[in-house]
Amino acid sequence: MTDFVDAAPGTTGPGRGPEAPGRRRGRLVGVDIARFVAVFGMFNIHFGVPFVDGDPEVWIAQFSSGRSTALFTLLAGVSLAMLSGRQEPPSGAGLREARVRIAVRAVLLLVIGIALAKATSATGFLLTVIIPFYGMYFLLTLPFVGLRTRGLAIAAVAAAAIGPQLSFVLRTWIAQGTPLTAVVDAVNAVDPGHLISDDGVFDLLLLDFYPAASYLALVLAGMAVGRLDLRSSRVRWWLGGIGLVVSVAAYQVSDWLVATVGGLPDVTIEGTVPVEHPGWLLAATAHSGTTFELLGSGGIALVILAVCLALADCAGRFLKPLAAAGSMALTLYALHAVAMAWVIVVGGYSLSGVPEPLAELSTMGPDLPDLPGMPAFPRDGHVPEGVVAFVCTFMPELFLVFAVVFPVVWRRVFRRGPLEAAVSESVRWLSGHLSRRS
Repeated sequence: MTDFVDAAPGTTGPGRGPEAPGRRRGRLVGVDIARFVAVFGMFNIHFGVPFVDGDPEVWIAQFSSGRSTALFTLLAGVSLAMLSGRQEPPSGAGLREARVRIAVRAVLLLVIGIALAKATSATGFLLTVIIPFYGMYFLLTLPFVGLRTRGLAIAAVAAAAIGPQLSFVLRTWIAQGTPLTAVVDAVNAVDPGHLISDDGVFDLLLLDFYPAASYLALVLAGMAVGRLDLRSSRVRWWLGGIGLVVSVAAYQVSDWLVATVGGLPDVTIEGTVPVEHPGWLLAATAHSGTTFELLGSGGIALVILAVCLALADCAGRFLKPLAAAGSMALTLYALHAVAMAWVIVVGGYSLSGVPEPLAELSTMGPDLPDLPGMPAFPRDGHVPEGVVAFVCTFMPELFLVFAVVFPVVWRRVFRRGPLEAAVSESVRWLSGHLSRRS
């Protein structure tokens, strides 16, 4: 996603360690613009689509669902490659230093993500904070940091083919009361992440909304892309073409397989494939984390990245506000989560153009089901008035404007966003301290 990792390169080549200041290369503005596209998709899902109504709103929301997550995750991998040498993966002491920096960043994201998930627990099932999952993704990429494009691409394909199926099998064993169930229960009983916000080791690996067992494939694919020369027009054309072919093929093959087996089970799923319905592994449903969903949405993410890189070359000057917003994705993500929790708590969720079933649920008041994960809608069913009602009603538009204007103003004074700077400076200090001790 994001500037969850700093887009500045971290090493110049094998064994050379951190890049000297005079040798630094500039940010790829197109990557920041792609980050903004991912942020915009996130806003569409959680707040509603700004400035449009009717069928266009539905189409944009449907397109954003799942694909913004894939783009976030792919871009995280791109940034990891930039942190570890770009086209030249590190080796020797440089590789060890890169892994330390990534590991420290991963732990910080876990801490920030768990804290944000706890602080925004009022959102219930409407929002799963993705930041702690990023921390787990980063930890799992450590063995792959020294690989070049070919090795990373092979690892990504293998992870996409095996990961979702392995996740399904392991989740089935956990659900069936096998010895693995006892292991999960024992770990969860002492896991601080699980106890605080249901973001423990097994939640992040297997059981929650964006399990690393499935989504690691997109991070590895992003790392493979980040090892390429993204300033090359030829590379961009290849990325866009490969992404388009992979996406179309994935969706078509998925549709064919589903039709071949006589259709999908008559249930609605949201998130990972239920262990009771393995047939959904053949589908490409948004957020399901199936092989076909990863390939389909990941292919579209490649197309979007290629387009954004090209746009940055021909119209980068006019797109600077979007690039500034993309460079502060971690800050904007945290602020949007807090804003969403506030809208729910004050009772204004039904005003912002959300789907009708959710709007009706938010105004049920005392009839609201008392179920796990239920958002903290007001139990008296009240709806705000005045300024609060105005803000809730136009939250999609207001937050989009804020997400573009605030970064532009902030970047006039500071190099990084607030959370981005805090994470980067913490990584610099902690990794330096750890390196001196070793």
